[in-house]
Amino acid sequence: MHLVRRLFGAAVLGAAALAGGDAARAQDANPPEKKDDRPVSSDEAAKQAIARFETDFKATEIGRKMGALQSLSRTKNDLVTERIGRLLGHQDAEIRMGAVMVLDGMYQNEDLAGEIVRKYVASGKEKDDEVMINCMLTLGRLKHVKAIEDMGEVILKHTFVFVKIEGLKAYGKMKDKKALLPILDLWLVDPQGYEWEGGEVTVDTGAPGTEDQDAAEAQYKQKYGNQQRRGAPPTMLKTYIQAIVNAVFEITGEKMKKPTDLMKWLVAHEKELPFKLPGKVKTTLKEFEDRAAKKEKKDKKDK
Repeated sequence: MHLVRRLFGAAVLGAAALAGGDAARAQDANPPEKKDDRPVSSDEAAKQAIARFETDFKATEIGRKMGALQSLSRTKNDLVTERIGRLLGHQDAEIRMGAVMVLDGMYQNEDLAGEIVRKYVASGKEKDDEVMINCMLTLGRLKHVKAIEDMGEVILKHTFVFVKIEGLKAYGKMKDKKALLPILDLWLVDPQGYEWEGGEVTVDTGAPGTEDQDAAEAQYKQKYGNQQRRGAPPTMLKTYIQAIVNAVFEITGEKMKKPTDLMKWLVAHEKELPFKLPGKVKTTLKEFEDRAAKKEKKDKKDK
């Protein structure tokens, strides 16, 4: 997988550079958006690029295959985007990763590129953790908000915590309030809070079955503790919860410490939300608040 990153890292970033030029000033009260002056290729140029790719991609060496894909991605045309998208069905995970990485540079039609990745993510066909991480990364870079619900299904059910983290980062880049519901669903599975000032993860007192910090770390270790990346509990628990908190902050502009805070925010801003607030948010909030009140009462009694 590291080979893919080396081959594509600089190329993908370079392909996104602006060709320059400012949009003309509007003459009315509603000026148009700035014109995108980056070069776009014709269908004929795309067909020629695809033909070259088909020849070069027959090479047996992975490096030459990646080079062919990199060269193809320089031609900005929907026909090319669609051809790259078909590579998501390739049997080699490195090829699939390379394809999803260059799709975020197909700026001539980012919606098309985003839809290709969204549909692939929603298909449930991808079993490689690293490829799925890059799918989330690409959707975030494209700010493809149409994928919010499908991403939510993946990050809620996926067993690799870094897929969840990259999905949360993508939500933060999108800055769309519709992402708050899947984020809440995810947070309620691991209902710990995060103390910004002290940098410590804490259990949300409304959460059932988690009595203290040791319990929170033990639960995290049981779920995610052996996942072949640096950082074991409690370090990775902090990273995971921080990713949730950061995503919420990017979307709402407010620093929240625990899922109860997010539920309160959703209820308080219900009329402003671009979606109907599910009834389960209010009922879950009440359950958490009632549980917290009972715990507080018990603690005072014990003292």
